[in-house]
Amino acid sequence: MAVKVAFMQNSDCWGCHQSLLNAHLGLLPVLPALDFVYWPAVVDFKHESLVSRPDKDILVGFIEGSLRTNADVENAKLMRAKCQLIIAFGSCSCYGNVHGLANQWDVEELIQRKFEKVESITNESPHEPKEHMPGFTSKIVPLDEVVQVDAYMAGCPPKPEAIISAVQFLLGQKPQPMAEISFCNDCSLNNENCLLEKYELCFGPITSMGCSLKCTDNGDPCVGCLGPSKTVSVRAEKLKNMTNNIDQLSTGDKKNLHEFLTLFLNVPLMSGFDLAGDILKQVSHSGEPKTALANVPADTADIFANAMKFLRDNRDFIKVSTVCDQCDLQIGSKSQMTRVKRDYEGLPNMHDCLIEQGYLCAGPITRAGCGGLCMRVNAPCSGCFGQSAWGVDQAERFADVVTKGYNVALSKEELLAQIKDKIGFTEKFTLAANKNYR
Repeated sequence: MAVKVAFMQNSDCWGCHQSLLNAHLGLLPVLPALDFVYWPAVVDFKHESLVSRPDKDILVGFIEGSLRTNADVENAKLMRAKCQLIIAFGSCSCYGNVHGLANQWDVEELIQRKFEKVESITNESPHEPKEHMPGFTSKIVPLDEVVQVDAYMAGCPPKPEAIISAVQFLLGQKPQPMAEISFCNDCSLNNENCLLEKYELCFGPITSMGCSLKCTDNGDPCVGCLGPSKTVSVRAEKLKNMTNNIDQLSTGDKKNLHEFLTLFLNVPLMSGFDLAGDILKQVSHSGEPKTALANVPADTADIFANAMKFLRDNRDFIKVSTVCDQCDLQIGSKSQMTRVKRDYEGLPNMHDCLIEQGYLCAGPITRAGCGGLCMRVNAPCSGCFGQSAWGVDQAERFADVVTKGYNVALSKEELLAQIKDKIGFTEKFTLAANKNYR
């Protein structure tokens, strides 16, 4: 029986759904396994049909769009009640998106500007329409401030291949060897030289045997490339104890946790897809474990849960790549920023870094995942995949990075003075996640 899936549209532009449909033939591996029980953008389902479903009847719910209206909030809560797993689908639900820039003003000011003072009004007595209307929330907040979110899929919109990859993971279609015994049984350091015995993090005790690279032959830890094994090594207890006390590990070991999760789960964590809950508990429509990952030994599940919790609580220990790492334009070029240009000024060349040509580009402070798509068509990054560091002044961070690492002839103070809309540039997609603007 196919897995039940639902899509909810809140205040949105429909772009995330279009990105999914743009996968075209890439949909073929997943469509037969899915039963779309609610997707009003594509299939004529009525809202009442979702309301009438039993709680937790749907396996995966994708919630797209920002929470601008009271109906958006209620629909998010409805999806949480009806779905076992919730995915924040796109940057609107992950971060609030461009709509979140409205948090700079009181909602009553926004309503007056929109319905009473805008220059295009033709009504002789302009006012906010209220008949059959849901009303507006006082502020826009990310989805996870209203309901529990199990996974995040960032991007405006998310890339088609990232969506398909995430769905394949959730369906258990990602191949996992699940060898009978663990890598430790084939490790050259399975003796007194074991890295775990030296209190160095190594995931060999819970990883399937069969690797041909054998990182441990060079003294490096196993990072879980072949996924979980059906049984664990006796050293799994030592690994479990280490993950129970992650704060005592070295900084390098802590950062290795992110690489481990990416490889162990065979899921694109670095492409805008982030797990937030214990998503190992993938289940079928009957409530029974569905995938190989759901059947890993208890010690493996405990270690995974410890690692996930630490990474959620300590994002600073994850080395996050930026869009610049995926951009083909040359940094350290012959061009040099001597002043900040507006987008309409001149025509940038297709070789040199846009910043060094004088244009504002959010690539240095934006998390990687898009593949540098905008720069490939000579447009600057605007930040839709979210920030690579949170809880700081993003304009200050941008100025620090580019004046130190790019061919920029301006001081930090001069650069900041020439950015006309610091918030609109650096927090275009993420302001709703900034609690200073509530």
